[in-house]
Amino acid sequence: MKPGIPVIITRTQPGNAHTAKSVRALGLAAIACPVAQLVRSRDAINPGCADALALTSANALRAIADTGPLVHLPVFAVGAGTARAARVAGFSRVTSAEGDAEALAREIARTLPSGSHVLHLSGEERAGDLGGMLDVLGFAVTTRIVYRTRLARGLTARAHAVLAKGPAVVVIHSARGAERFLTLVDAAELTDCLARLEFIAISERAAVPLHDRALKARIAAHTTENNLLAALAELAKSNGAP
Repeated sequence: MKPGIPVIITRTQPGNAHTAKSVRALGLAAIACPVAQLVRSRDAINPGCADALALTSANALRAIADTGPLVHLPVFAVGAGTARAARVAGFSRVTSAEGDAEALAREIARTLPSGSHVLHLSGEERAGDLGGMLDVLGFAVTTRIVYRTRLARGLTARAHAVLAKGPAVVVIHSARGAERFLTLVDAAELTDCLARLEFIAISERAAVPLHDRALKARIAAHTTENNLLAALAELAKSNGAP
């Protein structure tokens, strides 16, 4: 992988721009290609009797009308990016699980007394059943769906040109993102290009749709953005990038 080989980033905005900035910091060419569009509910959320707030995506905070009624709650975030968004939104007590939904459930169980009420702000599609895991661990959970995603209208023009022309690296943040990327590639009649792509996935779960198509993927050591970028940097180094 030479520095000139482009890196296609598939995650939804605004996270796409954040990852692109990090990819460029590695000296690599970043190509934005969000495979989904975010539809926000903009609902007002009443915390009710909640003792804590659980966030499996920063998009949940961006989707609600007003975080003011919630800022007194301690926040348990799935990863560093979501934790950072919570602090920017005004939350002062923020804990990052640095992992996935299972890691988040374990962090909540280590920190809160059993029987605590957790308010989970979520998207319509969820990777992992946080509510179910917390229920088993003895917590009361209210899940509020505050946003959904829909398939993008197509590949971005730059991504289409790159895929049609030559090799590229594709960064995958979720299984649903992988499915949508493959759907858009098929719709663009670029399926033959898949064989010359290299994939980097944030987790084994995220790579399942790729494996179903007999596509290989390098997997991040842990389910975090930093480890995903580390896997990308390792790939670049192993292919001769400085």
